[in-house]
Amino acid sequence: MTLLLHTLMLFAVHFLAHMSTYNDNIEEDESDFVSNVYNYDWSSTSLGPMELWDTSIKNAMNLCLQSAFPTLISIAPDWIALYNKAWRPLIKSKHPYALGKPVKEIFPNICEIIASRYESTRNKKAPLLIEV
Repeated sequence: MTLLLHTLMLFAVHFLAHMSTYNDNIEEDESDFVSNVYNYDWSSTSLGPMELWDTSIKNAMNLCLQSAFPTLISIAPDWIALYNKAWRPLIKSKHPYALGKPVKEIFPNICEIIASRYESTRNKKAPLLIEV
């Protein structure tokens, strides 16, 4: 499986700000957030159960969850979204629904914009970093 790790930062804020409303009342402890990621039913996704994941995906997930920077990992072939707590304000009310969903399902308005970049990145086997 190809792993795509990227931080969209301001690019995402610009597009996602018009898509949903962030609920400031959501209070989720870091350990609860990480627990939710580990306890997610990944077998319901194209990734399959977490215990069968490639070590590189598990390592990337751990780095993502420990990062203080907003980080989204999109895992091919379906570009399944795995993100950290710092990413949550960027997706606003789409959390927790977005976890484990294909990026095209979460962000249909920008999917066409980034789909070609995803495929290009997958073919080059290099990370996609978008800086604005």
